Amino acid sequence: MRYGQTLLLVLIMAGSLCSVGCSAKKSSKVGFISDYSQLEPAGDTSMRYLAPGNLIGNYEAFIIDPVAIHFHGQAEGVKESREDAQNLAIYMRGALVDAISDKYKVVSRPGPNVARVRVALTDVKKSSPALNTLPQSKLIGMGLGGAAMEGEIVDSQSGVQLAALIESRLGERLSLDGLSKWGDAKAVIDGWAERFRDRLDEAHGQ
Repeated sequence: MRYGQTLLLVLIMAGSLCSVGCSAKKSSKVGFISDYSQLEPAGDTSMRYLAPGNLIGNYEAFIIDPVAIHFHGQAEGVKESREDAQNLAIYMRGALVDAISDKYKVVSRPGPNVARVRVALTDVKKSSPALNTLPQSKLIGMGLGGAAMEGEIVDSQSGVQLAALIESRLGERLSLDGLSKWGDAKAVIDGWAERFRDRLDEAHGQ
């Protein structure tokens, strides 16, 4: 077996082992959201809370705060440039606004029936375009990027927590997002924004 083939086989085997147990980092707290006490596991890399009584259905307007950067002390994203992280945070807020603004009001001031959306990126992982061009490595997720976040929805006046989420995700193995450095991370962010809209529609009986 040639050296190049041997190296590729070793990389694929290593990626296979990782893809079973570390497809995304387990969710952990970084101290951003206001209350962690009611979060419950919703998968290996996700914890969620939704206030009983479908309270979010009472809100028609939302303040979407600028997305914060609140990395873990040893987060992989700490190694990336601050400018890249800030650009992803700006991208994420834009995705959240775009996801809901055609139906729900996005406002800037607290008030009755106005909820505040607070989100922080807690880690980012860049894609490896070189690996993602190889079918073998792409299928086992070796070159995938992704992101992790903490977020909550609170009443804009009282601060009462209406919903909360801690989650870490990687990009999709069968997509082309990983062919750019931050493509997978942006795809993960887009997915969060889409699910945010879906949850609001469900709460409003849509």
